[in-house]
Amino acid sequence: MPIRLRPVLLTLLLLGAQKAYTQSSDVNAERVSIDAQILRSLDGSAPLMESSVFPQGLINLSPLADDSSDAFGRYVRAYYGGLMPGAPATEGMLAGEVLDGRWRGLVQVDDVLRFQADASLMLRGGTTTNDQNTKPFLLARPSVRFMGSMGGGLGYFLDLSNGRRMLGAARRIARTDPTLARTTKFISEDTSFFDRYVGYVQYQTSWMRIRFGREAMQWGASPIDNFVHSLEAPLLDGLLIDVPYKRFRYTMTHSSANSLDTSGSSVPGKFIATHRIAFEPTNWLNIAVNDMIVYWGRGLDMAYLNPLAFFVSAGLSTRERNLNDNSMLSFDVAVRPTQGMRAYTSIVIDDIGFGTLGDTSRRGNNNKFAYQVGLSQAFGTPGASSRSMLTLEYARIDPFTFTHRSINASYSTFGASVGYDMQPNSDRVALQARHWFTPRTSLRVDLDFTRHGENLLDANGNILTAEDPDWPGSGALVAIGNVGGDILRGDGDFIVGNRFLRGNLSHQRRARLWFSAEWMPNFFTDVRVGYTNRNGGNNPESFLFGSLEIRIGY
Repeated sequence: MPIRLRPVLLTLLLLGAQKAYTQSSDVNAERVSIDAQILRSLDGSAPLMESSVFPQGLINLSPLADDSSDAFGRYVRAYYGGLMPGAPATEGMLAGEVLDGRWRGLVQVDDVLRFQADASLMLRGGTTTNDQNTKPFLLARPSVRFMGSMGGGLGYFLDLSNGRRMLGAARRIARTDPTLARTTKFISEDTSFFDRYVGYVQYQTSWMRIRFGREAMQWGASPIDNFVHSLEAPLLDGLLIDVPYKRFRYTMTHSSANSLDTSGSSVPGKFIATHRIAFEPTNWLNIAVNDMIVYWGRGLDMAYLNPLAFFVSAGLSTRERNLNDNSMLSFDVAVRPTQGMRAYTSIVIDDIGFGTLGDTSRRGNNNKFAYQVGLSQAFGTPGASSRSMLTLEYARIDPFTFTHRSINASYSTFGASVGYDMQPNSDRVALQARHWFTPRTSLRVDLDFTRHGENLLDANGNILTAEDPDWPGSGALVAIGNVGGDILRGDGDFIVGNRFLRGNLSHQRRARLWFSAEWMPNFFTDVRVGYTNRNGGNNPESFLFGSLEIRIGY
């Protein structure tokens, strides 16, 4: 590039940033921004693709926040206050002030700086009951949050918390809350103290954002769960590029992941990269293509860092990549047949052999798919405080899908899937009913029924092994008990035909209720009740929990 062009491009970039305020919505502390965009996409007042990638930058939420006729939009503007575009300047740094009806720890808005700092204290008590006993638990967690932007283009976010488990067993408590289940120190080390952080820096214009750091993320049309990225998954640290432009949207991530191999040792240098290209040819149809790659053991791979790489082809380009890396492809389609309704479907292709499609022998084991189909219906007047939504969906993950023969390249981090919270060799029917009394006071009920073909285990809980049937007399042992029911075990996938639900079949019924309310600004309560009953399989059980959380601050 000639030297004389650089100042020109830099000036254009800075000018394009002047109207951008670049921190994202805080999906860990508030879900109103997500709820609003889902409802708006069902109502037709927002594109379908707008509710397919979360969280969104505040600049992208500004049209909603500027709509004074929308109760959800009014809440979003009041919640983020001085961080939203158009907020009035303050006279220096304000401390402990009530602005926009909410208490703010620190806040400053001027021509260069937009800054807000808040504090929060959470207390949560409850009980867990399994087949043997009932145990109480009690948690406390103070936290602080800093977010804002500099010069309109550079944004930042940091949420730090350090909690204490004052009563109860960590693993039982973790089953009541996905955020605790993905906190390593809480689960693996079983300590009384546990911490969490979400943090990133982000550069954004009106048509592009580049983020580096850690943040919860979701890709897809389902309000229940999604295959590529799920809000319930463990957090990933890495790079995100998101370019929503008119009827197109391009999104990519490249993140570090954490895993253990079968010996319990850490997998060195594991990375997960994803691409998403969405196109909305009409106001009622959205089509998206995603590709994903998992690789490990050799540091950052520039071929997969390429924003325009096709991972399937890149993964076949060398022998090492072909043997060790795990590439996948998926397609999403969302349709708005009538106002207030959205139908969606998704298919993941982990491996495919066109010549063996439909082959039920082990020759057909190279075909691994996941499917999802669902329907959401919104009720009530668009923009009103009181709304309802009903979603029904079916999801299926074939045996060994999202796993890999090298084991280390499973589509997982911290032992859990990056996407849908269900093991391979499973299917699920799920129903979700939601009602918003106000944008921040809602009742949610989830019901689901899951069938799972679990791996065959020996008396010690290990996968059954036996002599390799292809090499009789060799003494070589293979995992004949692996039926493809564990995302962390991809070995043994070509021993016999991978019939769906083969193995030790379990049936799980689950019901969950969540009532969340903000009774007054900065004062929140959450009541959660859940019941799980699983019969058959390797670990039949009944599990019941109930909890009350009181949170002051944010």
